[in-house]
Amino acid sequence: MRESSKASLCGVISALSVVIMLSTYLSPFLVYTAPAFAGLLLIIVVNELGYKWSLGTFICISILSFFIISDKEASVFYTLFFGYYPVFVLFIEKSISNTVLKHIAEFVVFNASCILSVVLCYYFFGISLEDFDSSDYLYNIIFVLLLNIMCFVYTNLINKLQILYKKRFRSFFRKMFNLK
Repeated sequence: MRESSKASLCGVISALSVVIMLSTYLSPFLVYTAPAFAGLLLIIVVNELGYKWSLGTFICISILSFFIISDKEASVFYTLFFGYYPVFVLFIEKSISNTVLKHIAEFVVFNASCILSVVLCYYFFGISLEDFDSSDYLYNIIFVLLLNIMCFVYTNLINKLQILYKKRFRSFFRKMFNLK
């Protein structure tokens, strides 16, 4: 396989991801969903080129999003969770056979990245944490539980999209980018 075909696939995926991340200008709700959809595009790179190329593509998208996108919160969410998480899930699915250990690893990574995202947004970008009022512990506990349910749903989405890609779209991308 030619290196130019690999680079062109990574470039197209990077460009599409940045365009998706630019959609955060349209609505405040897209701050959370656009990074999730942009990260799903890395499923193509992992399947076609492997983990090394997907890591390079992730780094490229992360850097471009910090320079181009004015909503730094979306860039932080992409960089600290949604960008690498699909690659991480596919790696865990391949590496660990025990289902319980897979889920534990996924939830540990998810919760650590959530905490790191909040801390980074607050201390480095000055994004207010008014919603995380320490006096309402029940609300915070419910919010964290809902986020973990979202992680479970997102992980299942990644696995289903992996299967769909392999069955329906893999031959199209291989033909389009001259990958064999």
